Amino acid sequence: MKKILLLSWILSGLFMGLSQVPEKMSYQAVMRSGSGQLLINQSIAVKVSILQGSPAGAPVYSERLTGNTNANGLATLEIGTGTVLTGTFNTIDWPSGNYYLKTETDPSGGTNYTITGTSQLLSVPYAMYAKSAGNSGGAFTIPYTSVVNNAATLFSLTNDGDGTSLEGSNNTATSNIAAVRGIVTSAAPGGFSAGVRGINNGTGGLGVGVYGSQAGSGWGVYGVTPNGLGVYGNASGNGYGVYANSNTGTGLNATSNNGIAANISIYNNANSNNVLTASTVGNGTVVNVTTTGNGAGVRSSTGSGFGVHGITSALTSAGVVGDNNGNGEAVVGRTTSDIAGAVVGRNDGGGYGVRGFIATNTSGTGIGVFGQVGLNNSTGRAGRFENLNATNTTNNTLEVETNGNGNIPDNTQGNAASFLVNNTNSVAAAVRGEVKTIFGNFGAAAIFGVSSGTGGFAGLFHSSNSSGNGPALVAINDGNGNAITANSSKDGNGVETNIDGGGNALYAWVPTFATGRAGRFNIFNEANTSDVITVTTVGNGIAGNFKVDKVTGTSPAVRGEVNSQFANFGTAGIYGVSSGTGGYAGLFHASNPAGNGPALIALADGNGNGITANASNSGDGVETTADGTGNALFAWVPNFGNGRAARLVNFNTANTNPVLTVETHSTGSIAVFKSGNPGTVNVARINSAGRGFFNGGTQNSGADVAEVFDVEGSVSEYETGDILVISTSTDRTVEKSSKPYSNLVAGVYATKPGVLLTEEHIDADISEKVPMGVIGVIPTKVCLENGKIKRGDLLVTSSKPGVAMKADLKKVKIGQVIGKSLQDYDQKEIGKIQVLVNIK
Repeated sequence: MKKILLLSWILSGLFMGLSQVPEKMSYQAVMRSGSGQLLINQSIAVKVSILQGSPAGAPVYSERLTGNTNANGLATLEIGTGTVLTGTFNTIDWPSGNYYLKTETDPSGGTNYTITGTSQLLSVPYAMYAKSAGNSGGAFTIPYTSVVNNAATLFSLTNDGDGTSLEGSNNTATSNIAAVRGIVTSAAPGGFSAGVRGINNGTGGLGVGVYGSQAGSGWGVYGVTPNGLGVYGNASGNGYGVYANSNTGTGLNATSNNGIAANISIYNNANSNNVLTASTVGNGTVVNVTTTGNGAGVRSSTGSGFGVHGITSALTSAGVVGDNNGNGEAVVGRTTSDIAGAVVGRNDGGGYGVRGFIATNTSGTGIGVFGQVGLNNSTGRAGRFENLNATNTTNNTLEVETNGNGNIPDNTQGNAASFLVNNTNSVAAAVRGEVKTIFGNFGAAAIFGVSSGTGGFAGLFHSSNSSGNGPALVAINDGNGNAITANSSKDGNGVETNIDGGGNALYAWVPTFATGRAGRFNIFNEANTSDVITVTTVGNGIAGNFKVDKVTGTSPAVRGEVNSQFANFGTAGIYGVSSGTGGYAGLFHASNPAGNGPALIALADGNGNGITANASNSGDGVETTADGTGNALFAWVPNFGNGRAARLVNFNTANTNPVLTVETHSTGSIAVFKSGNPGTVNVARINSAGRGFFNGGTQNSGADVAEVFDVEGSVSEYETGDILVISTSTDRTVEKSSKPYSNLVAGVYATKPGVLLTEEHIDADISEKVPMGVIGVIPTKVCLENGKIKRGDLLVTSSKPGVAMKADLKKVKIGQVIGKSLQDYDQKEIGKIQVLVNIK
C-alpha cells in the first residue's frame, strides 16, 4: 500500500455572486508517495471533516470527496459537493468559535484512509461568515460593533501598492475629536501596551514608526499624562530617542511653571558618554546661560572630574576667561584637586615660563626645579610639560641633556635622565611616553631612541631581577597598527631573538578574547626569491610544530596556498622535500585509533587531479596498505558525480608491462565485482585459481567459440576462413582440408572468436597456434564445386584445400557436415560467407 504525503493544502472561499451565497469551499492538495514520488493522474478519495473548538473536537460536518490528480500530482476538490456523511454544511455557525479541517486520504479511491491531517481554518470565506452572522447581504452595517475573544488579529488590511492600507478622516471642527482612535480599556495593562502603535520594518534611515504633522501653529504630536510620560521616545540602537529639528525656530523648547524645565540624566554607571552635548558650526555661543536672580549662571559640581573644563585649540582664544568689572578677582587659582594647577607660568617671549637652576652648589644635592607630590597624602603630578603650538616643530617639549660620561657598572647614575618608581607594589610606569598624531612618520613616536654613534643601542630594556617573571618589553596596540615594527635597512635582521634558558626565543600568541593571528610573514618584493620564513634545527626536535588544540575545531593546523597560473615543479601550497637517503617528503598520520577522519584529503575544484603521484625510479607512484579491516585503496564517485571511480592507463607504447596487476597470497578471490545500491550483491568474481564466475553470464564481441590448435607446417600458410581437419600424423594438430566429404573435418580458422579455449597458461605464447572455431557464426571459405549455395544449405569439405562446398544430401554422412550457410553464394572464384558452424 502506497503512503500519501499531503504536502500543501489550500482553502479559499468563493466570492458571493448576486444574491446567492455558494455553500462550498475549494480544496487543493499535492499528493506524493511514501518515497516522495508524485502520484500523477491517479484517482483518490478524501474524507473531509470540520471539527469545532480544537483539533480533537466534535465533527459538525463530514463528507466523502473523490477525484483525480493531474500531471503535477495536484488534486482539486470542492468541499460541500461530496457525499454527506454527517451534518449539514450550510448550517455551520462560522462566527461561533474556531474550526479545524481534518482530511483522511485513500490513494486508491476507496475508503481505506491511510493518511490523516488536521489544520486550523484561520480564515473563513467572507460570504459564509456574513451569512452565518445574519447579514445575508455580506456587508457591514454602520455603526458596527462586535466583541470577539480571539488571540489573532481581528481585522487586517494589506496593501501591496502605493496607497494607504487604512485611513480615518473626520471633517468636524469639534474639540478633542480623532480621525483614528485606539483605546486600551484595562486599568492595569501590560508593559508598553499602546492605544496606537506604529511599526516601520524598514532598515533604512528615512522610515518613521509614527508620523505626526500639523499645518498650522499647533502640535504635530501631542501627549499628555498626569504622572507618567506625555511623549516617550526610546532608541534601542544608535538612533535618537527624540529628535528635535528646526530650520528657523527653536528645535526643542522646554518650559515649566513650578517644576524643572528639562531633566537630562544618565542612569548607567558604566556609560561614559556625555550627558549633554552641545555644538555649533557657526559663530554664536554654544551655550548661553542668563539669570536675573541670585542664583549662579552655571553651577557645576563633580566628584573627581572637572567642575568646569574649558578647551580651545585657537591661539587667540582661551579655555576659560574670567572677567571682573568690579572689585573682585578675575581669576583666582585655588585648588584642592589632584589635577588642577593653582599657579600657571606663562612666557610670551624667548625666555622661560618657569626656570629653575643651580648656580653655585657643588654638593650634588641641589635641584634646579623640584616638583613634589604626596605631602599630606596628596595626589597629582610632580611635573608636567606641554607644547600647545601645533606648528612648534623646532623645539622639544622637554629637553634633558648631560655632558657626563655616565657610570658603569652603576647605570642608575650619570644618565641624562633617570626615572624610578620606587614601590614594589606599584603598577605605574617609570617612563610614559605618548604621541597623538594621525601620521606614522619616522620619529612620530611616544618614545624615540636614537643611537647616533657606531655602537650603543637605540633602546635597551633589561629585566635585571633574575627571579622576576615580568617581560623586558611589552608592546600593546589598541588600534589597527603593529605593536612592534622592526626594520633593518642593511644586512642585519629585522628582529633577532635568542634564549639562554629553556624558554622560547620567539613566542607569539593570541589571547582568548582576540581574533588575530599569532604570526604573519610577508615578502612584498616580487623580485625577492628568498624564503618568507626559514626554520632550521640541528637537533632531533621538529623544525616546525603546528597544532589546532581544539576537539571541536575545524581549522587546519597548517594551511599552505600558492596563487599562480603555473604548475611548475615546486609551485605548491605545501612543498615537502626529503633530501636524505631516508625520511618522507610528507607524512600524514591520523593517530587517534578511535578517529574516523582520513589521514589525507586532496581536493581539486578545477580540472586538475586530486592527487598526482610519480616515482621516477623503481618505487611505486602510490603505495597503500591497510593494517585493519578497511581497504588499502577505496576509490568512489559520489551520487552527484559523473567521473570514474578509477582509470588506469599506460601511455608508453614501448611499455609491455600490464596496466593492472591484481595479486593475492591467500585462497580468497583475486577479484570480486558487486552491484546494487548499496553494492552488496556479488555479480562476478575471479577465484585464486583464476577461474571466473559470472551471475549474469558473459557477452563477447566475437560470434563463435574457438580452441587453440597446433597446425601442420607454418602458421603463416593458413588464413582465416580455412576449413581445418584433424591431422593423421600428429597428435592434437590440425591441417587444411584437401578432399571432399572429409570425415576428419574439425572446424574453421576463426576470424574473431568470442571465446578462445586453450590448455596453455594465460602467460604462454600462442602466436604459433591457430584459433579453430568449433561452433558459432564464422566467415568461411566456399566455392561452387557442387553448385550454387543457398541459405540453409549444408556445407562439407571440397577438393580445394581449406575450402567448403554445398553438400549433396544423398552423399553426405555423419561427421562430414561443417555447418549451415547463412548467405547465398554464386561467384565463380573462392570467397567467404557467414556460416553457422556446427560439426555433425
